Amino acid sequence: MSEFDWSLMIGAALSGLAGLGLLYLSWKTPGRPLLLAGGWALLTVCVVAASFANGDRGFAQASVVVMAAATAIFAIPVFRGLAPPVAEGRARVQPAPQKPLTRPWVAGLSGIWTFLLTGPVAGGIALFAAAILFERIRPAEGNPATAGVIAIIAAVFLWALVSVLLLIEPRPVRRTVFALGGLVLTSLLAFL
Repeated sequence: MSEFDWSLMIGAALSGLAGLGLLYLSWKTPGRPLLLAGGWALLTVCVVAASFANGDRGFAQASVVVMAAATAIFAIPVFRGLAPPVAEGRARVQPAPQKPLTRPWVAGLSGIWTFLLTGPVAGGIALFAAAILFERIRPAEGNPATAGVIAIIAAVFLWALVSVLLLIEPRPVRRTVFALGGLVLTSLLAFL
């Protein structure tokens, strides 16, 4: 890659991070459509600039940078044991007053367990599923690079999807069963 390509790639990463920040702000303070539109516009600029810089690999690289930033942003509240399902401004009913936790370390452990399920375990499910996809679309002869790039991009999107689906389940035991069951199933299918 030339210097211009590197500067495009850095600009794409910064644009993606700024877009992610605007989307996060629009989630925290609902009712601001300019933040939402600006966030998606910056993410679009990120994808286009990264694709110009390094083709399909640039798109995958920019996706990884944005996902790593999202992981860092959301890991902090999860480690604190704070995981509100929606912003307070979006609540349609008056939330019931929460009783103070007598054991805050339980909330901390629960947050760490949720992070492990939606981070590394969901990532493992996504990687095994991407390996299955790669095996199915890899050409019998010739260069498998295109199939590899498609599998990498699919892994990023599958990781996000599996994480969201696990967070939708409110019961920690069922969430754990779904996550571990998915990991076992995709790992068995990947190696068969």
